[in-house]
Formats: sequence, structure tokens, C-alpha cells
Amino acid sequence: MKPKKEYKTPAGTVVLMVIFILLIIALWGSAYLTMLSRGAT
Repeated sequence: MKPKKEYKTPAGTVVLMVIFILLIIALWGSAYLTMLSRGAT
């Protein structure tokens, strides 16, 4: 029987996804704060 191949987690992909998610959160937060500062409800 062949031993199971253990796959390494794709660290680069995980890092890029985290950066992308943080960037989206930052952009939405900026837009939200801009709307609040202009008096939108």
C-alpha cells in the first residue's frame, strides 16, 4: 500500500486571501465612515 500523501497548506494563497479580505473591509469601512460624516442614515 502506498503511504498517504500529505499536502502542505498553500500558505501564499491563504496570505493573499487574508490581505484581500482586509482590503475589502477597509474600503467598505472607509465608505461607511464617509457616509456617516455626510449625515446619511
